[in-house]
Order: sequence, then structure tokens, then C-alpha cells
Amino acid sequence: MTCSSDDQPVKVELSKVDVDLPILGSHNMNLKRRVAQSLARKSPEIEIVAALRDVTLKAKTGDRIGLVGHNGAGKTTLLRVVAGILSPTRGDVRISGSCVSMIDQSLGLDPQFTGMENIYRRGIFLNQDKESMAGRVEDIVEFSGLRDRIHHPLYTYSSGMRARLAFSIATSVEPEILVMDEGLGAADSEFNLRASKRFTELIGRAGILFLASHNRSMIDEYCNKTIELAGGRIVG
Repeated sequence: MTCSSDDQPVKVELSKVDVDLPILGSHNMNLKRRVAQSLARKSPEIEIVAALRDVTLKAKTGDRIGLVGHNGAGKTTLLRVVAGILSPTRGDVRISGSCVSMIDQSLGLDPQFTGMENIYRRGIFLNQDKESMAGRVEDIVEFSGLRDRIHHPLYTYSSGMRARLAFSIATSVEPEILVMDEGLGAADSEFNLRASKRFTELIGRAGILFLASHNRSMIDEYCNKTIELAGGRIVG
């Protein structure tokens, strides 16, 4: 994978990308069999799943690409390749621009740390440095509505409070390339109206968007191009 962001136009190029994912064979899921293999010092047999096959695509500034397809079609795997989370088994990936991955909003959040500490922890996983996150703290706290609770440990938060914090952090960034899976959960209904507006603004700030969703109305609303995947291949 090649990444560059110095005075280069924002773009994503994948050429003949394959991704093979190793998994334990189904026959190795039997606990007795695995114990027997361990005692016999035999390595479990590994099966290979062809998660992506011969994927070629190009995206430039202004592209809003919706990824559609059934479960297991390869949508999330493709997002992870674009985000740099997965390296291709074969093929070439060229990325020009900083990528923000929102495949998992909770990544980096630790229940033992305060909400404030988690803002900085989550920022690391959004490719943001401490200084840039410090400049966003006031906005994040205000939008989340947590106020003084921001200094309390995350494990004391309700599920709605945790969701509001995660959403507020995620939507505070300035992405050149934004990678999302199924959109962002926004917590409770009282929060939804403001969250919807902020979500739209986030997408508007992105140079390039990759959005995977089963919700075709969401794809139609936010995307200007659609890529359909089936069996790890682009079919439409």
C-alpha cells in the first residue's frame, strides 16, 4: 500500500486487489478435537476465505461511494483495505490523503478512563494528534451534553451517554477520506435531530466518502456512486 498526503490531490486507487482471510476450519471448532490436536501437538488446519477478488476502483475528491451487497459480500473488507486496516494479499493500493475510519466507533474507548481521557484515546484511532483533539474538546463536550460528567469514568455512563460521546468525537474530525460502515449510531431520540444534521455536515467535509450500508435510502441520500459486491467481487 502506498499512502501520500503532501500537496497531492485526494484520491483512492485499487488495482486487482485480492484479500485472503485465514480462518479455522469448521471441523476445528469442535472443542474435543482441538484439545486432542493440542495434546498431539498438531497445528489446527487453516482454511482460506477469499474475502476480495480482483477489485479495481478509483475515487477522487467529490466522490461519495456507496457499497452495497448481501452479508459476506466483501463490503467491510473493502472498507478496511481503504482505511489501511487490512493489507491486500495481492494487488496494489494507492491512497493520497488522510483517512479517517469510523467502522467501529468504540475502538479506543476504555471504560476505566474518564470521558475526557477517552476523547484523546479515541483521537489516536482517528489519526488525530493530541493538539488537534485539544482544539475540539470544547465542541465535543458541548455537543455530547455531558458537561461535568466528562470527568467521570466511562463505566459510570449509561449506554446513551457512551453513544453520545462516541458520536460527538467521531463527527468532530476533518476527514479527507471518510470510511464508514452502516453510518453512525446517534443514541437517544432527543439527540437524533442534532445528530442527523452533524452527520450530514461530516460527510460534506469529507473529500471522499466510502459508505457501506444495507439501507438503500441512506445510500441514495449521501452517495453519488454505487458499487455492488458479491462474493468479494465488484458486480455492478
